[in-house]
Amino acid sequence: MIIALKELGNFSVLHGISDRQISHEDFLKRMGNAAAPIARLEQVHGGKVVKIDAKTALSEEIPGADGAITDAKGITLSVRTADCLPVLFYDPEHHAAGIAHAGWKSTREKISKNVVEAMKANYKSVPSRLLVGMGPALRQCCYEVNSEFLMHFPDSVVKMAHKHYFDLVGENAEQLIASGVSAKNIFDCGICTSCRNGEFFSFRKEKDKAGRMLSVIMLK
Repeated sequence: MIIALKELGNFSVLHGISDRQISHEDFLKRMGNAAAPIARLEQVHGGKVVKIDAKTALSEEIPGADGAITDAKGITLSVRTADCLPVLFYDPEHHAAGIAHAGWKSTREKISKNVVEAMKANYKSVPSRLLVGMGPALRQCCYEVNSEFLMHFPDSVVKMAHKHYFDLVGENAEQLIASGVSAKNIFDCGICTSCRNGEFFSFRKEKDKAGRMLSVIMLK
C-alpha cells in the first residue's frame, strides 16, 4: 500500500495545475514496478465495486466504479483523491486486495461495506480478518456541512458553534465495523488534507487549483 504525497505531482488530467502532472505509469516506475498494469476507476461517487483479474481491460478507466477488488498478483489498484478518503483492504488469508474511493456520496452508497461484501462473495474473505488502511482525507475538524447531512449520516455529524461538521473517516469505520471488520484491524493515518495542505491536495482548501493524490495497493 502506497499513498503519493502532493510533492510528487498531480495525478489528474482534469483537475489542478497542468504543469505539475505525473502519470500513473511514471509513478510506478519510481516505485520500481514499471511493468505493472494499473486499474484506474472512473470514480463517479457511487457504490459500484468491480472485480479485476488478468483478463480485465485496463487501458482505459473502468466506468462507473468507485471500488475494486482483485486476487491477481502484479495488478495495481488505484484511486485519486483530494479530500475524499482512500480505503485499502487486504485479506492475508486468501491473499486478496481491495480499494475504495470514499467521498461523502460514495460513503452514502456504502462503498467501503460494498468492498467487504465483494471480497466475501468472490474470495471467501472473512471480514473480521481483513486488514484495512485509511489514508489522508478531509477530517471532521475541517469538514463543515449543511444540516441536510444529518439525514444521511445522523451519527456522524456534530454541531459545534452553530455549524455542522461531518466525520467522513468515522462514518466509514462504523460501516466497516457493522460489516464485521474488527476495529483493531482498521488503521487510520489520522491526516487531515486541509490542515496539512502543504503536503496533501485539498479541494476544500484549494478549490479548482487542487490536484489529485494517488493511493495504490498491489499483491505480490
